[in-house]
Amino acid sequence: MYAVTGGSGFVGLNLVEALLRRGETVLSVSLDGLPAAAAAEFAGLPGRLVDRVADVTDGAALRALLAEHGVRRLFHGAVITAGEARERSDAARILEVNLVGATRAVEAAVAAGVERVVLASSSAVYGDAFFGAGPVAEDAPCEPRTLYGISKLGVEMMGRRLGGLHGLSVAAARITAVMGAWERDTGLRDTLSPMFQIARLAQQGRPVRIVRQGPRDWVHAPDVAQALIRLLDAAVLDHFAYNVAPGRTWHPARFCAALGRVLPGLDWDYADDEASANVAFLDDLTRTRQPADVQRLQALMPDAVLGADFPLDAALDAFARWVAAHPGWFAGPER
Repeated sequence: MYAVTGGSGFVGLNLVEALLRRGETVLSVSLDGLPAAAAAEFAGLPGRLVDRVADVTDGAALRALLAEHGVRRLFHGAVITAGEARERSDAARILEVNLVGATRAVEAAVAAGVERVVLASSSAVYGDAFFGAGPVAEDAPCEPRTLYGISKLGVEMMGRRLGGLHGLSVAAARITAVMGAWERDTGLRDTLSPMFQIARLAQQGRPVRIVRQGPRDWVHAPDVAQALIRLLDAAVLDHFAYNVAPGRTWHPARFCAALGRVLPGLDWDYADDEASANVAFLDDLTRTRQPADVQRLQALMPDAVLGADFPLDAALDAFARWVAAHPGWFAGPER
């Protein structure tokens, strides 16, 4: 059986859906339970869902849930994706959820006899390395600049140590910025993707204005889910950390074009400058961003197409169709 902490979150929902489509039994653990729209769709999938509400900082609750349901594969994805304002006002809570919560999850996994734990890490552990000369590989120096990145690096170090102490197989998925189905404003994600913002503006009938700068390696959420399943299922992992990314950079204008094909009335254009744009890229637009190197992921998923040949248009068309089919998802900040 599989368990997903943060199951009601962006990556969590995509992983839960992918596992259910495969016919697996999945325990989803989150603070609020699955959103109604997702739960309704997932009910028609062949797998079996167990949806439970718990705080990941409550180690006893996690131990009881993992043991009760005989979990053997755990993805720990519960996190606060904090921006600068939250860093200033709530630093202790960020670290409590991100680092202490992950530690509680690994401890619970050990106690419950879980065989493999995959920890959600982030490309934020690399800091400014993405503004260098080429793709960033997993052996690049980790110099995170934000509390989010710092907490993720701490999670990795904790996972390595506790995994070694207890003989538990632990891996870290260093996920780049994610876009796609089930992204939402939960109050715990301060960095909603440009693609979500574009989709929300489009579904609200408002114009979309984006800057010309800012390509980066946003990764399609369903592709993240497939990579996580490989990490969870692999008999042996050759590495501890894996970049989970498409291996190429691209500009959100590509998504505007894809969305325009399914929403013909979409009014989008480039803004004259950042101040007149209504889509925030949440990145340094003055420097050229490099992609994450994906050689390790390619070796883990030899059947996947990554790097320069990644089928970006297919991913964007799939998300555009999802947006068109879920107009209510973008009606307001809460689902």
